[in-house]
Amino acid sequence: MPGLATSANAQTAVDPAGRDAPASAAQNETPDAQSTVTQAEQDEIVVTGIRGSLQRNLDAKREASGVVDVISSEDIGKFPDSNVAASLQRLPGVSIQRDGVRGEANGVTIRGFGGDFNETLVDGRRLATATGGRSIDFSTVGSDFIGALTVYKTPDVTVAANSIGATIDIAYPKPLDHPGFRLAASASGSIQNYSKRIVPSGGLLISDSFADDSFGILASVIYTRHDTRTNNVFVHGFPGGRYAPCQLAGSTAATCNPTSDTTAPASQQQTIVGFFEQQYGAQQSYTKDERIDGRIAVQWQPSDGLLLTVDNNYSDQRINTDTFGFGIWFNQGSLRNVKLDDNGVPLDFTQAGSQTDFTAGTDSNWRRTNQTGLNVKWDATQNLEIEADGSLSRSWLNPDGRVNGKGADVGYGFGIGPALGIAITGDSDEVIPSLHSYGVSGNPNRWADMSAIGSHVTVNIANKNTDTIKQGRLRAKWTQDDLTLSIGGSYVDDTFKFRSANTFANNFWQAYSGYGPASGTTGGVAIPTTLYKGTVSTDGFIPGFGGTLPPTLINFSAVAYQDFLTGLGNPQATTIPGYNYGCCGTAFTGTFDVANDVGSYRNINEKTWSLFLSAKYKTEIAGMPFHFNAGVRQESTKLASTGVGRLPTSITPSTTDPTLLTVNFGPSQEVTTRNSYSYLLPAVDMKLELTPKLVLRFDASRTLTRPTLNLLTPVLNIGSGQRVGALTADGGNPCCSLILPTISMSRRNGIISAIPMRR
Repeated sequence: MPGLATSANAQTAVDPAGRDAPASAAQNETPDAQSTVTQAEQDEIVVTGIRGSLQRNLDAKREASGVVDVISSEDIGKFPDSNVAASLQRLPGVSIQRDGVRGEANGVTIRGFGGDFNETLVDGRRLATATGGRSIDFSTVGSDFIGALTVYKTPDVTVAANSIGATIDIAYPKPLDHPGFRLAASASGSIQNYSKRIVPSGGLLISDSFADDSFGILASVIYTRHDTRTNNVFVHGFPGGRYAPCQLAGSTAATCNPTSDTTAPASQQQTIVGFFEQQYGAQQSYTKDERIDGRIAVQWQPSDGLLLTVDNNYSDQRINTDTFGFGIWFNQGSLRNVKLDDNGVPLDFTQAGSQTDFTAGTDSNWRRTNQTGLNVKWDATQNLEIEADGSLSRSWLNPDGRVNGKGADVGYGFGIGPALGIAITGDSDEVIPSLHSYGVSGNPNRWADMSAIGSHVTVNIANKNTDTIKQGRLRAKWTQDDLTLSIGGSYVDDTFKFRSANTFANNFWQAYSGYGPASGTTGGVAIPTTLYKGTVSTDGFIPGFGGTLPPTLINFSAVAYQDFLTGLGNPQATTIPGYNYGCCGTAFTGTFDVANDVGSYRNINEKTWSLFLSAKYKTEIAGMPFHFNAGVRQESTKLASTGVGRLPTSITPSTTDPTLLTVNFGPSQEVTTRNSYSYLLPAVDMKLELTPKLVLRFDASRTLTRPTLNLLTPVLNIGSGQRVGALTADGGNPCCSLILPTISMSRRNGIISAIPMRR
């Protein structure tokens, strides 16, 4: 069986002449003869490989006081999966979260709690993440050479108590874990049905020890690449509101002007609760995801009781995605012939004069993470162990300040816009919503008529985030007979900075809006047909689903589109028909430069001090082994959050497209809020071994989860890229955290009930 090795007992007998003989032969000798031979010591049977790994996992789960799941490598460099999240989903109560476009497993949900409610540690340390959430993106963690994954489903106060869902600890291998020379290599290729490309992945790990195994060094590097093609049909936004009776199918009202005015005729009053699809569309995306992971670890054991470890983990990931498709925007007040079911869900409707948008986008994101740590373990006496650990972790999103997103929106509408709509003809697990009455002036043969298409919206976005975590912990453990006492503390300093610049902040996104002359407007310019790369059929677009899509998608590049518009020149130096002179004053000079979005500005610093005390005791009850573990953790946090606030002075419709809004703001002001809070987090675990195969557990604990870092801004802001029917504002609250007492009972290490009480 590949990967499985066993070491069985091997007995030999030695005759007086020194020749080896089988043990069975020695047993057949007379007693006098047997007295002249010696039997080799019997070796313990050691099972390694996959079977040994599974047994270690089961032993760890059984021996733990709380509810713990473990996945361990069968040997150094032999972790079972190429993605951490994919391995975690093997465990009960754990499911995968996937990236929407790539489909890559980038997070986990544990017992119904998403990634931000679970804490992930690397060798017991928090890992910085520049995405702004509490959870790390597992696609940035190379798993080829991971040693083990441990999931604490009930809190261990000596590890952490900052997760309502669970705590995940990723353990990397170290050179003195397996003394001697070790070499592990992996190579693979993958192909996706749609991408039609074979892409390589590979890794190399080298580990060796020296000076009688008192000094060791380990180095590894992993290259991973995934190329995917994804088809997507979407409904973005499903808001609720009120319809007027005149909007419903079968209405005989001569006119329909929905209003909230209670003095208006009954047929015009918005009194019927219902929902609607705000944006409907389909797109095709091509993604290239490349990642390089590197690790180096050095260990020195100058004496039996002292071990020093220095390590550095590095990850560099670059994700490039090209997308094209279409999107249709709807407003509730303009919908007619609406058919609602009993729950207010629209089964069909139409919208006269609808705009049809063909979209394209290029996204290029660079994520880099580095963590350096020092760990010292000292067996001070036979009973006392002391551990000290410190680390610095940093994460960057687009450290070069690149424009990471470029978008293009072209199409037709207004004078030639059709009265199109959406029909829902079946269950969503079998049938996608169907777009009907589409095409120029309602002619489906002119759905992708390139001669009617003009320019509309141009979006550039530049996000740049950094996250820096400084942390340290000190722990002492006293063990005597069946009693273990642990005491210690930790300190974590987390600084998160978020910046975004875009073409919404300066209104450049509307510079050539309006769909061009074919739509009968003064805004926008006609798009030359040479800009298009062709069309892609939607036949069989989503295999296994019914429903109707328009026949094709138009393939074009957002970069080429922006280059074309830039090539028209500077509208301040010469008159350019189709340029929206009312949008941007004299600031726009022909290039789609980004401007700082002050509403995105966040500087957040979070300092947390923790003290913990834990006691474990083993005894017997009625002859059955009983394990009792009680602990308490004190978490004290100081928070400083800085943002930039501003008030809108006016919100006006665009002169070239009445569905777009231009937002003007007053002066900006920096706002800083400080807050502190402290919580006592107790935990109790009890385990009774009823039989060698049946274990009864009881666990009770109090845990907390802090808000994600990007939500701790102290200001409320209205974004600058607004549309009619979707006016939004966003803000945060740096005040508090979520506390959850839980009681869990389990048998055979599987939770059978959990009672949460939120406050």
